[in-house]
Amino acid sequence: MAPPAGMSRTELRIADRSASPGPAASYQLVSADPNGLPMASVGSSAVSLPMSASIPLDMVPMPRAAPGVPPPSPADRLHLQGKDRAKAERCLANAIYFESRSEPVRGQMAVAQVVVNRAFSGFYPNDICGVVYQNASHHLACQFTFACDGKSKAITERGQWARATRIAKETLDGKIYVPEVAKSTHYHAIYVHPNWVGEMRKMVRYGLHNFYRPYAWGNGAEEPTWGSGAMALAKKN
Repeated sequence: MAPPAGMSRTELRIADRSASPGPAASYQLVSADPNGLPMASVGSSAVSLPMSASIPLDMVPMPRAAPGVPPPSPADRLHLQGKDRAKAERCLANAIYFESRSEPVRGQMAVAQVVVNRAFSGFYPNDICGVVYQNASHHLACQFTFACDGKSKAITERGQWARATRIAKETLDGKIYVPEVAKSTHYHAIYVHPNWVGEMRKMVRYGLHNFYRPYAWGNGAEEPTWGSGAMALAKKN
């Protein structure tokens, strides 16, 4: 910033010093007016908060997420670490492999997303393996047919298994999110017509699978999303 007209920088510094109070200057401390303390609402009443009081947690606004920072991953939200993480990843890979290994990659990602969506929905078990193997003891009456059809679960196609494992890992890490699938919680092959289809909103089709979410459950706006795909969807909306 330039000094005032007619004054050099040296003169300006001297003037600043001469304007400063000397050692003998006295100061007057101003006391806080107790009637002017901030007011806070608790229920329908307003109460005065003493200056030494802590602000109640329910009155502290939650910090906003930093712009451009992806939401927490499914693994973070489900607190998956170590053996629990390895188990969840294996269960999710099993669902992808046995339910959709012959489908397009996008369709396999969609199956993984359905499993994770169920874990967050509040209508199914809140863990990955619990979702995948729900009612597995009921022959042909479980949530994912491979879990209760009585057929061998040997991994015979190593390439497809490697891909299923990679999709499972990246989904749990929050690196895969398919915006078109969104909060879908159901799917079926196009060559069957389940009796529950009339209660569902169709979201998208990949390969031989249609993906749905029940009308009665709303759009799931309060349920988690993750990764860059979710961020792109949020910007679009």
